[in-house]
Amino acid sequence: MTTARRVTLRDVASAAGVSVPQASLALNGQGRVAAGTVRRVREAADRLGYRPNPAARALRLGHGGALGLITRNLSNSYFLDVLRGMEAVASARGSHVVVMDSGYDAETELAAVRRMADGQVSGLGIAPVGGTEAVDWWRANRPELPIVLLNVSPAAGSTTVGPDNTAAVTLAVDHLVELGHRRIGFVCAPPADAADTDRTDTFLARSGELGLRPEVLATRLHFDAVRDLVAAELADPEGIRTFLMNSDYTASAVYRAALDSGLRIGRDVSVVGHDDLPTSSLLAPAMTTVAFDRRSVGEIAATELLDPGSGPRTALVPVHLVVRDSVVNLRS
Repeated sequence: MTTARRVTLRDVASAAGVSVPQASLALNGQGRVAAGTVRRVREAADRLGYRPNPAARALRLGHGGALGLITRNLSNSYFLDVLRGMEAVASARGSHVVVMDSGYDAETELAAVRRMADGQVSGLGIAPVGGTEAVDWWRANRPELPIVLLNVSPAAGSTTVGPDNTAAVTLAVDHLVELGHRRIGFVCAPPADAADTDRTDTFLARSGELGLRPEVLATRLHFDAVRDLVAAELADPEGIRTFLMNSDYTASAVYRAALDSGLRIGRDVSVVGHDDLPTSSLLAPAMTTVAFDRRSVGEIAATELLDPGSGPRTALVPVHLVVRDSVVNLRS
């Protein structure tokens, strides 16, 4: 006997021509959703016979647990935007988000996952440190609860959400080359801590295609560690002067190192960030960076936890380059 597939929130969103987070907010009468959109979503739900899954229903009625979120580094305000996105969707279900931070430490991360599992969370969003130990532990000990991985390379068998890393790195490298840069330092986490290895792979591949001299600079992605690494390059007359970063947070450490070295960003030193934080346009000079809808990462993650689809999927948030003044034009 064949069992009919359960209609998911994603089916409703597709039928109504809206995003999954919009459909979620529309069905629960909360959030900034136009009346016409609410009507269209509810009509689609009725037509398809949509019924929320038990975990989502429990959250809305206040009988289920919160959603868990474990970040890598709450010093990076990017994760605050992710949290806001998750909280908006969870709040529409009458719940909230519990947050813990690993600080890029695998042991702290595993302890946080264990604590989440012992609490009242109904699903876990995690931006993991490089290895899979914590994620594997969750799957082995809480197989009935969903897990979504944030800001990682797409992985078979896992639901992942994050910016399109391949496009992000390609846009940044191509922009630097257009301005005459041939030697680029790519700052990333050490292999043991790196979860988004597709960024490094793309950097090396694109550099090879363009005949560049690429250099991968691995360091702990804390402000002081990045500042010290960049300062060492700037102190070397043959050191790197062009830096491609994994975040605006770490890119700001390049500004600090340049200032301490008596050099100027956009004249002596070039840097491209990632995330387009609100403060990045206020720096002197304003930072060139890769932008995307940061909050949507959290919205998608929360929706995936509350209304899992029929199987794992990869959700890539579109990116675009915001050109400002932090890159020297070597062709002028």
